[in-house]
Amino acid sequence: MVPREVIDTIRERVDIVDVVGQVVTLKRKGSSYVGLCPFHQEKTPSFNVVPHKGIFHCFGCGAGGDVFQFLMQTQGLSFHEALKELGNRVGVAVEDRELTPAERQQHKVRHDLYEVCELAGGWFEAVLRTRPEGEPARAYLAGRGIEEATWERYRLGYAPPSWNGLVDWLAKRGVPPEMAIAAGLARPRRGGGAYDLFRGRVIVPIQDARGRIVAFGGRHLEAMPDRRGQDGEAPPKYVNSPETAIYSKSKVLYALSHARPAIQRAGQVIVVEGYFDVLSLHQAGFRQTVATCGTALTREHLQSLRPLTTSVIALFDGDAAGVRAALRSLDLFVGAGMEARRLDLGDSKDPDEFIQTHGAEAFAARLRDSETLFDLAIRHHKERLGSTPEGRRQALMELVPIVRKLDAAPREVLIERLATSLDIRDDVVREVVGLGRRAGPPAAARVPPPARFRGSRELNHLLWLLVNHRDEVAPIVAQVDPGVVTDRLDVATVVARLLAGDPLTSIIEDVEDPDLVAILRRCAVTDPRVRDGRGEELYTVEQAAPAARQMLARLELRRVEAQISRIQQELEGCSPGSDGSRYREALVKKSHLARKRQELLKVANRRLVTRA
Repeated sequence: MVPREVIDTIRERVDIVDVVGQVVTLKRKGSSYVGLCPFHQEKTPSFNVVPHKGIFHCFGCGAGGDVFQFLMQTQGLSFHEALKELGNRVGVAVEDRELTPAERQQHKVRHDLYEVCELAGGWFEAVLRTRPEGEPARAYLAGRGIEEATWERYRLGYAPPSWNGLVDWLAKRGVPPEMAIAAGLARPRRGGGAYDLFRGRVIVPIQDARGRIVAFGGRHLEAMPDRRGQDGEAPPKYVNSPETAIYSKSKVLYALSHARPAIQRAGQVIVVEGYFDVLSLHQAGFRQTVATCGTALTREHLQSLRPLTTSVIALFDGDAAGVRAALRSLDLFVGAGMEARRLDLGDSKDPDEFIQTHGAEAFAARLRDSETLFDLAIRHHKERLGSTPEGRRQALMELVPIVRKLDAAPREVLIERLATSLDIRDDVVREVVGLGRRAGPPAAARVPPPARFRGSRELNHLLWLLVNHRDEVAPIVAQVDPGVVTDRLDVATVVARLLAGDPLTSIIEDVEDPDLVAILRRCAVTDPRVRDGRGEELYTVEQAAPAARQMLARLELRRVEAQISRIQQELEGCSPGSDGSRYREALVKKSHLARKRQELLKVANRRLVTRA
C-alpha cells in the first residue's frame, strides 16, 4: 500500500486543470473551469473542474473524482499506474506495490510491447538519419517537401530492404522473435523464426494519447527495386501494424498527441486519411489535423475528439464514391453530437498534393468554404429525387430521421434549412419531424428506478457550506447535536471530517455510497449562491454563518414537527380521565415542543441579507 501522505502530496502538487485540459477543452468560469464531458455526449458543457478542490464533476452523467480517477477513466490505467505517472510529473517517487499474478502478467506484456515499439522506433530513426541505407528515404522525404525538423518532431524513420534487419537487431537486445511478432513488427516464418514486416519503407510511428509509440505505418518507396513478398505479389504502397494488445486502429488517431493543443486553440479538427497529409498540413501550420490509421472513422475516434471540439472538417473524395462515404458518415457525426463539414480539394488527390501545389493560404480558403454534410445531403437528395412535389416529399422523409436525433436548438435550425431548401412550409416539416419523436415505451413497461440517497435541500446546503465556507460555519455546526443534522452514520462521519478540515478529496476516497460521493462533488463544483424571496444572488462570506444557522434550524424543525406529530397521536389514543397523568405529561411535552417550533421557525424563515 502506498502511504496516504504520498498520495496527498502528489494530489496537491499536480495541476488538475493541466491534466484534464490535455483531454478536454476547458474555459474558465469564475473559480472553476467548464467543458464538454469526455464520458458522455452533450451539447452544453456540464463538465466542471474545480482546481482549489482538486475535483472534477459532470452534472450531466454524474462522472467525477480527483485527478487520479480522471487518468484512470480516460486512459484505462489502474490507480497505481495513475499514481506513478502523476508522481513522475511532480517528482514524487512511488514504490511498486505487489501485483496479483494476473495483473503482473498483463502489466508485463503491455510494458514489454511498449518497450519493443520504442526500441524499434529508435532503430528506424537511426537508419533514416545516420546510416547510408537511409539515403533513399532521405531523398524521398526531401522530394516531398518534408523538412528535417518534421522528421525529428514526428520521429520518422526508415526500414531498409532486408528481411531480418530489425528482427536481428532486436534479438541482440534480448527481444525474441515472438515478442517482435506480438508487437506487430514481424511475421512468423514457416518452420520457425520471424521476418520483418516493414522493408524498404519510410516509417511513420503511431503514438497513443500519451505519446507512446504503439504501432507503425510504412510507405513503400517507388524508387526501390520491386522486392516481391513471399507470396509473389508486389508490395502494397502502405503497410500498417496489425492490432496488438496495445494498439487498436479503431481507437487511435494519428498525431492526436501532437494536434491536441492546436485543436483546442482552433476550435476545430481536420480529419484526413493519410500520414503524409498530416505531416504536410502540420508543417504548413494546420496542426489541428489528425488521420485515421488505415480504417474508416469510427465512433471511438469521435469520442476521443469530442471533448476537444464539436467541429470536424473531414476529407472525402470528390467523386461519387466520396459523396456516398460522406453521406454515410453523417449519421455517425450526428450520433456523436458533432457538426461535420466536407473538405473539397477540387482536382487534388489529397491535402498533401494540394498544399504542395497551391500553398497554405489556398487551403485555408478551402476550409472557410467547406460545406456542412447536412447541406451536402440536401443537395444530393434534390439532385437524385428531383424538384417535383413527390421528389421533395421523398427527400424530406429520407432526411427527417437525422433531424430527429438532434436536440431542440440544432433541430430547429435544420428544420428551417430543410423547409427553405426543399420549398416546404416549416410547419409541415416540423410536424413530420415531430411524428417520430412522440412514441415512447408504454407506462406499464417503465420500471421505476431503485431508491437512491438524495439527501435533502437543507442537508445538502449545509454540506455545501462546510465545503466552501468551513471557517465561517464550522464553529456553529460543531455546537449542534449530530442527530439534528443526520441519522446516517456515513453522512455524520463526512460532517465530522469536514469540521476537522480534512481535504475533500481524501474524504471522498473513504465514502462507499456513490450517491453521497456525487452530492459532495456537486458541493465542490456548484456556484456559491443564496436564494431568498428576491431571487438568487452570489454568496458573500458574511452570509455563510446565518445560512448555516438557517439550515440547522430547518433540519431541527423537521425533527421537532415529527415529535409533535407522534405526541398528538399519543394524546388521541389515551383518555384524560383514565390516563390522567400520562395525558398531562404529553400535553406538557407538546406545549414545550410547540414553543421550540416557533423559535425555530423564526430562524428558518429569516431572510438572508443579499447584495443589491
